[in-house]
Amino acid sequence: MIKIHHAEYADPEIEDYRDQPLINALPLLNSPQDTAKALNRYPKVRDSEKTLPGYIRRHAMMRILDEFLYPTKAHMQLEQMISGMIRRGCLGRNIASSEYQRNLLDIDNIDFLAASRNAGSAALTTSIIGCSGTGKTTAVQAILDSYKHQAIYHPDYQHTQLVWLKIDCPHDGSAKSLCIHFFRSVDDAIGTDYEERYVKTRSSAESMLGDIARVCALHSIGILVIDEIQHLSAARSGGATKLLNFFVTLTNVIKVPVLFIGTPKALDLFSPTMRSARRASQFGSLNWNRFEHLAKNGKESEWDRFIKRLWKLQWFHTPTPLTNPMKSLFWELTQGVAHVAVSLFYLCQARAVVAGEESITFKLVNDVFNEELSIIHPMIKALQSGRKEEIVKYADLDLPANAIRIIGQADESVLSEPEVIDEAAQGMLSELTKMLILMGLGEDIAPLTARQAIDEKPEEDLFGLVAHIKSLEDKPDLPSKLSTKKVKKLEPIFVNNDLRLLRGDKPMSTYSHLKSEGMILDITPYL
Repeated sequence: MIKIHHAEYADPEIEDYRDQPLINALPLLNSPQDTAKALNRYPKVRDSEKTLPGYIRRHAMMRILDEFLYPTKAHMQLEQMISGMIRRGCLGRNIASSEYQRNLLDIDNIDFLAASRNAGSAALTTSIIGCSGTGKTTAVQAILDSYKHQAIYHPDYQHTQLVWLKIDCPHDGSAKSLCIHFFRSVDDAIGTDYEERYVKTRSSAESMLGDIARVCALHSIGILVIDEIQHLSAARSGGATKLLNFFVTLTNVIKVPVLFIGTPKALDLFSPTMRSARRASQFGSLNWNRFEHLAKNGKESEWDRFIKRLWKLQWFHTPTPLTNPMKSLFWELTQGVAHVAVSLFYLCQARAVVAGEESITFKLVNDVFNEELSIIHPMIKALQSGRKEEIVKYADLDLPANAIRIIGQADESVLSEPEVIDEAAQGMLSELTKMLILMGLGEDIAPLTARQAIDEKPEEDLFGLVAHIKSLEDKPDLPSKLSTKKVKKLEPIFVNNDLRLLRGDKPMSTYSHLKSEGMILDITPYL
């Protein structure tokens, strides 16, 4: 039996919210300072734990992975957006009004399947799109949890209100599974039996739309959050477009705000109706970006503040100081993706204490990244390149703003346009490449190194660029042939469709990889 909190009403902050039980039962509006305080999560590092053996200390360090949240300006904006959506959506559903019951009965007579075919723009439908690992879901969940009670019972009106409902789009991409998740989430929140009542063996997503709308209206759902929306597959479910349009219809007819969370891949799902809905949103759509590396207007960047706060979480006897080169290395290896940065920081500490070390070194960071985070190397390389044609290969990565706009217009041909280089820059690139080859750099690496140097120092002359490259020879990504010291083993530089990336150590694995990439012809149909 789930115990549901009974409503306690507060005086509204503005006159619009007066005599609105659904709104007056909510917590008072938060200031940005209150929001930052409520969302901030910082694990405790106890001095007594720093003396424990390494294999025990690494367990204490795991707090970094699930107890660390650094609120940014984006979090403040997101909290304001969700707060506004919940309250504006409740305005049209006043349970104290005599019209409420009549409107509830009218819902039974609406053909939502037909209405969703002509779904128009909805001011309370919006989205958060961003790279995997940037903390979209964590941020939204933290804000929803700041509402102390997900469900509120109003005794005077015999009404159970659901302040928010969050559901994850199933990995199988099925629209029917998403509908089932909806009923299951409602049952878990308030102890009902809607899944048993409405989900039958032969039920389809289309047949359940009316029941979903009825439950939304019956419990005055304040905001419906649908996470991992990119998993919804039109090919597998046959109803992705219908379902997305239905959620817009929910907002238009019942005034239920809907918030979609997804990676840039989700943009491929949005029909023209959904795109117009995002443009029409009163609250805007958030592009949940990675941390900015460079400071603006002389102020400290978000990345600097984030990494400084994270760096204090050390279980060493003597903490390793954070230097600018170390900040730059972490940025280069994580590209400002919060989840990757937190994971790399934890793994470095864990390896250090288990090995009996008490510091984080450049070699340690590179070794951990190369050995324990190798699975994400292709994605990080794509982000490092900054090239749209590389980034779009990985659906979970974020895109440059113009690339998102292009995909939204379903004009992907622009993404593969060759990069334009003026003649002067082309000449400089050619001369610098020749000089690097004469200095002993490999012919496959020299053009890449030359191009990177020109991008970093566009105003330098030829000799200035060579000096810049020489100054970087001790950095982890610089080819070691430039060093006059003992030659170290070169790290491979991969190119597009590099066969070396498809090699596997297990029997037949190389063959399987080549076949999956379409490089081996299956002649069975021709026999």
